[in-house]
Amino acid sequence: MDRIRNLLSHLREQLWLVPVALTVAAMLVAVVMLTFGSRIFNGDGGVWWLYGGGPESARTLLSSLLSGLMTMTSLVISVTFVILTLAASQLGPRLISMFVGDRQIQAVLGLFIGTIVYIIAILRSVDENLGGEGMPHAAVTLASLLTLICLFALLFYIHKIAHAIIADNVVEAVSQGLRKDVKEILHSGSGPDSSITEPPDFDQDSTALRSISLEQQGYIQVVNYSHLVEIACENDAVIVVNVRAGHHLIRHGDHVRLSPGIPAGCDKAIRKAFVIGRNRTAAQDLEHGIRQLVEIAVRALSPGINDPFTAIAVIDRLTAALEEILTGRLQPKLITDAQGRVRVIADRSEIAGVVNMAFDEIRQAGSDNPAILIRIADSLGALAGLLQPGEALRAVLGQLAKLHESAKIGRLVSMDRDDVLARIDVARGIGRARV
Repeated sequence: MDRIRNLLSHLREQLWLVPVALTVAAMLVAVVMLTFGSRIFNGDGGVWWLYGGGPESARTLLSSLLSGLMTMTSLVISVTFVILTLAASQLGPRLISMFVGDRQIQAVLGLFIGTIVYIIAILRSVDENLGGEGMPHAAVTLASLLTLICLFALLFYIHKIAHAIIADNVVEAVSQGLRKDVKEILHSGSGPDSSITEPPDFDQDSTALRSISLEQQGYIQVVNYSHLVEIACENDAVIVVNVRAGHHLIRHGDHVRLSPGIPAGCDKAIRKAFVIGRNRTAAQDLEHGIRQLVEIAVRALSPGINDPFTAIAVIDRLTAALEEILTGRLQPKLITDAQGRVRVIADRSEIAGVVNMAFDEIRQAGSDNPAILIRIADSLGALAGLLQPGEALRAVLGQLAKLHESAKIGRLVSMDRDDVLARIDVARGIGRARV
């Protein structure tokens, strides 16, 4: 299932896919209209909206429509490049894939290109020697209708792009994707059973374990743990995975460790359980969307942009995502077979690591901004009030301790520092009351 999600994510980021599909559809429509259109509609039938001119005027009309559409398509492509440049400079280059993968943007580009291809196909079929019966009246009428649709599509496209570059809208779109990914990743399987423990007499650091490398460079996108469990069951052994989705690999290393029961002949099958690519994806990477939001906030707090309001919006969305993560169950590290025996020991994201990734860089970039520090303190206090004593609460209190230290040494005026420290104390009090 994760492989399918990874493939679909990759396909969504392909700008050409929808335009090519619409262009092929336009060619098919052109063939249908040229073949059967004259049998359904006749230019002499008195239908007011049907084109009733001759071949020469039809070629003139189609040529004018084609020229206008070429100009509009050039405008759309130019605006797209300008928007991508602005998005890369202000919000981060990794967010370009969000704009490129937008289905509405792809559909508009596909509509323009498909209409151009349709008009070219019809224009080639309109000959000046055609008689009244051979004239494709319906096909020419449809060309005019498609051009009108393209005009409204251009208006929609400008409206779409104008809203797409607003920072708050980008933050909300990324956060929606993050919350969706969190639900799919964390709730795709059952949580860890507290009764399951590491196999007796099994030492992950034992020299008896055999290490293999994945022999590829790049980011891990998907790990097929079910496949690894099957291999471990066949050999009555245990597989220790030292890497996870989102990690960058060099060609050689201690990536996977195998108990003595697994022969060297299984190494190739084990490597096939890992999908490695050039970029990180959200298929299994819990931290992928968090990193995107953090990048927006850090760029917003840079001296060149200096937009703390966008950073505050990011903090709010991160808090909502962390609520899902901290109040739920992370994926199990111990993966069992059907009989409940541990077969795979996986490397998973730690709660403390997720909390630190969400707030560390924003706290460091905004250490001189009291509004940022106060919002982080309030967010951590809200999370602390939801948590039971345990690892998640300790991670939140640890982040509050870092925030307290940042406020003490940051370049703040004394009254601002007092305000920040007071809000941090309130948040820490909420957390300590839960212990």
